[in-house]
Amino acid sequence: MFKNRGISLYYQLENILREKINSGEYGPGDLFPTEEQLINLYKISRITVRQALSALEMDGLITRKRGRGSFVISKQERLEPRKLTGMFEDIVDWGIRPKAKVIDFCFVYPPRRVAEILKISEDTKVLKVERIRLFKKSPISYLINYVPFELGKKIRIKDLTFKPLLNVLEEKFKIEVGKGNQIIEATIADSRIASLLEVMTGAPLLKIERISFDKKDKPLEYVFILYRSDKYCFSVNLFRKKSKSKARWDYIRA
Repeated sequence: MFKNRGISLYYQLENILREKINSGEYGPGDLFPTEEQLINLYKISRITVRQALSALEMDGLITRKRGRGSFVISKQERLEPRKLTGMFEDIVDWGIRPKAKVIDFCFVYPPRRVAEILKISEDTKVLKVERIRLFKKSPISYLINYVPFELGKKIRIKDLTFKPLLNVLEEKFKIEVGKGNQIIEATIADSRIASLLEVMTGAPLLKIERISFDKKDKPLEYVFILYRSDKYCFSVNLFRKKSKSKARWDYIRA
C-alpha cells in the first residue's frame, strides 16, 4: 500500500486519506476512522497516524474533538489551505522563520547554461549551494544557488541557515542589488526531489528561476527553486489598466 520508501509514511497516508475525502468516500460530517482503526488497517505506528491527521486538520479537511473523534468538515466550512505566499523576504518579514538545511556547498565548474547566465567561461569555478528550506520541520522548497567565484569565496555555510543568499550579499558584504529577472512555471517532482521534499514522485511543483544583478547589470546570482505546491503559492497584486479602446489587468512592477 505504501509504495515509495523514499517518502515519509505519514505523507503517503495523508494523501491516501485526503483522496478519500475529496472523492466523497467520507462526506461532510462523517465520523473519520479512529487512530486505532488506521493503525490496524495500514499497519503503521501511532505517531505516523497522528502526523497525517494533524496535516489534514491544518488544511481544514477534518476537525478533531476530544472524546468524540475526528469529523470531516463541509466544503463551505473549510479554510483555504495554509500556504506561504509571496517572495521569501516577505515571508521572513511576517515573522515566519523558515530554516535551511544545506545539502551541498562546493565550488564547481558551471553547466554551460549557468555560465552563460552569469556571463563567465565554463572553466571558471562558481559556488554551488544546494539546500532544502524547512517550515515547522517540514520541507517547503528545494533550491540551488550559483554565485561567481569572487563573491562565493566570501560566503560561509552558517550564513545561509536562516537568510536567502542574496540577503547575505547585501547585508554582510554591502553589495547593492540593482534588478532581477524571474521565470515562474509548473513542473513535477522526479524521484530524488520527491524524496527530499517528502512528496509523491510526479507531484506538482512550482519552479522559479531567478537572476539577480548589481547596479552595473553584472550578474550576482542564479537561483533555481522548486516549491511544494501544497505549501506555497505566489501572490501578485493586480490593478485594472484602462485606455480608450480597451481595459486589461496589469501588475505592479518594481
